[in-house]
Amino acid sequence: MKNEIDVHQALAVVNKITRDGVKKDGVYHFEGLTVESDSDGYTVVLTDGRTSLTLFFHNKYEFDYPDSTAFENFMRRYWAIYGM
Repeated sequence: MKNEIDVHQALAVVNKITRDGVKKDGVYHFEGLTVESDSDGYTVVLTDGRTSLTLFFHNKYEFDYPDSTAFENFMRRYWAIYGM
């Protein structure tokens, strides 16, 4: 699968952002990434403004990005937060 990630790692990044980030208007901000969820909490979007990673129920996910540079920049931030 292209752009494969471990959903449990992604949820750890989301947890770090919601725990250590700043919440403004329902959106958590931390180290260049933001996290927001839908009203029921089953869908979570992790984004840097250009690339987004949407986490769905049942460990499904989807990336959306305009080009490989945007994706690489997002992943650099993602791994930096995951490694903290």
